[in-house]
Amino acid sequence: MNSELLLQRINTLPDSLQMLVFGYVDFLTESYTKIVSKETQKQQQDEISPEIKALLDKRIGDYTQNPEKAVSWEEVKTKFNKKHGYVI
Repeated sequence: MNSELLLQRINTLPDSLQMLVFGYVDFLTESYTKIVSKETQKQQQDEISPEIKALLDKRIGDYTQNPEKAVSWEEVKTKFNKKHGYVI
């Protein structure tokens, strides 16, 4: 949007309405800042740490080199249930 055109239109308004526009713009700015802040925090929480990424890369490498050593989820559950006596 053309900011000069917007300013020209706002300047045609009486002072009392200009103050309302200012208040509304201030409200929108604060709301937008809060939304962006929450999204940034969520993105940071969703990021994988370098340590976890390195561990996953190592495990993928191990699997790629020796896929026959992989254990199925069913095998893991069975072994866990036998060891701990309850079902996962």
